[in-house]
Amino acid sequence: MTPRPRPSSPRPFPVLTVYVTAGTARPDWCHVCKAYTRFTGDVLLLTPEGVSVVGSYAGCEICDEPEEHRG
Repeated sequence: MTPRPRPSSPRPFPVLTVYVTAGTARPDWCHVCKAYTRFTGDVLLLTPEGVSVVGSYAGCEICDEPEEHRG
């Protein structure tokens, strides 16, 4: 009896290192506070091929303040 040939092992995926980071925050108008107390920025994906904007973040210095810091 002849042994069956073994199938070749699949090649492993190439290793790719990417980083996700927050861009610089910039002031914005808060529609709740009616003031420039909001901040907004871009979420950036850094890869060997370059930088891509993959989302955004935002918050308000007044509206989003944690409860323990309110007086």
